This record gives sequence, C-alpha cells and structure tokens, in this order.
Amino acid sequence: MSAPTLSDIDDAMEMQSIPVGYRDTPQDEEDDEEDTFSGDDEIDELGMIAASSPQPNQKDPALKRHSYLTYIFVGLAAIALLVEVLRGKDGSLSLNARTKATSDDLSTSSGTTGDNLIIEFTVANLRTNSANCSHVGKMLQCIPQHNNATNKFRIQLHPSWAPIGVKRFQELTEANFWDDARIFRVVPNFVSQFGISSYPDVQKYYDSLGNLKDDKVIGSNKRGTLTFATSGRNTRTTQLFINTADNKFLDKQGFSPIGEVLPAGDGYGSMDVVDEMYSKYGEDPDQGMIKEEGKDYLEEKYPLLSYFVTAVFV
Repeated sequence: MSAPTLSDIDDAMEMQSIPVGYRDTPQDEEDDEEDTFSGDDEIDELGMIAASSPQPNQKDPALKRHSYLTYIFVGLAAIALLVEVLRGKDGSLSLNARTKATSDDLSTSSGTTGDNLIIEFTVANLRTNSANCSHVGKMLQCIPQHNNATNKFRIQLHPSWAPIGVKRFQELTEANFWDDARIFRVVPNFVSQFGISSYPDVQKYYDSLGNLKDDKVIGSNKRGTLTFATSGRNTRTTQLFINTADNKFLDKQGFSPIGEVLPAGDGYGSMDVVDEMYSKYGEDPDQGMIKEEGKDYLEEKYPLLSYFVTAVFV
C-alpha cells in the first residue's frame, strides 16, 4: 500500500490543503540536494497542520478521544511520508543516495562493493604452446599454463562508478550474450577487447537498441578494470575492454570503468588468466566481418582467438 498523502490527511481533518513547498548526472548533485525535500521538511509541515487544527474542548470526553485519534493519525502519516521521501517507488534509496559515490564504493576489496554483482567468466583458447592444445571441431582447446590450470576469472561490477554501463552489462550477461564471444583485440600491456557476438542476428538486435549515454568518469582505468569502448561521446554499445596496464590517461578521454577483475580465489584466477588471452593476431580481426559473418569468419580466419565459454553471476 502507498503512504497517505498530505491531501488525505487534510480531508480527514476537514481543513484546506497546505501547499508543500534533472539531467540525472553526478555533476548535478548540488542541484538535486537543493530541489529534493527532506523527511524533516515533511515532519515540520505535518506539525503545522496539527497546530492549525481546531483545538478540542477538553471538558468533552468524546472530543478528547477524537483529539487523541487525530494526533495518532497525524503521527503515523508523518512516519509513512518520511519513508516515502527517503525511498523511491522501486524501493531504492533517493537520488542523492544513489548517485553519490563513497570511498568504500571506490575500493578494490574482493566481492564487497556495489551490490555484489560478480560475474565468473570461463575462457577457452588461452595462450600456450601448441603441444597443450587439441582440436575440438574446428577450434583448438588449449590448457592454460598458470594458476593450477584454471581458465576462469571473476569481475566485480560497480554501479556507483557507472550505473548506465553496469545496467547494460547486466542485461547482456543475463541474455548469455558473452557465450562464444571472442576476445578479438589483444594488445599486450594495453587492453584485451571483446563484445561483438559470434551470432550476427544477436549483434544486430543489440545494435538496434542504440547507443548508451556516457557515465561520468569516477573509477580510473588502472590495470584490471573493465571499461566500455567508444568511438566518441555517447557511443557505447556492447564492446568493452579489460585494461592490462595502468591506462589512467584514458580517464580524461571519457572512458568510464564499470568494474574490475577480482583477485584469485578458490577455483578461479585473476589477471593471470586475462594475460593468457591469445594475442598473436593483434588488431587484425575485422570488426565489421565479425558482425556480418560471426563464428564462420572467426573459425576460418582466426581459430586461435580466446573466447568466453560462459559468463554467469555467482
């Protein structure tokens, strides 16, 4: 049920209503704080309503009981309205609370920031020598040489860094978009880039949704962070890269990280897995051809590219 409104209270007390006196981006926080009324404001106005109400005749027991009920009703309504102000319709905290990043949100502690949005990636065709590879259909499956041969790593998403980007990444993950997606651009000590579906129809659908608006740059493009690729302002779609070096110069160019690779844990690795992604093709794979022909093009021309087998929330 929704909380009573001020007009409901006024009707119950048979009096006239008392008037109650966004580009949604972090830089507008000061304006939001000025425009958003607080719970204290609501309590003060409810107090004004109670004070202006006709005072009951204390000698009349019936009126005295009516007064007590009125005060109880006003008190309950004040509490309900305070909760309504502090929470949005979806049950989340108010705008200022959602958009204001804290120092804890920007920390790199494992699995404790944001909303515990952790995704585990399983990778095939990690870089190694040919003696450790075997053919599976047209593809080569290679055993990694690191961290007890694990081919998994985890990424922690940070909604407080980039809420728009995180939402898109969640949607793509829930739709299994990453399955069979190649890490098609690997430049050692710079980036490992992915985000074009191996299935052209899937990619066409997400391209048809249009570009994302930019998030303000809050996190920094240090080694291990996950960031959307762009071709200019407000051009993010489905492509991302993992920084494999400290690329803080990208911060000033508007590249907003949305998450980070977590330290290794039981059964999964960390940046040691990312560093094993196959890099010999460099920047040769044609992104346009990947979109048009998908796996057929990739398996014929670039069979050794590393790719994601699965990506699931944990």
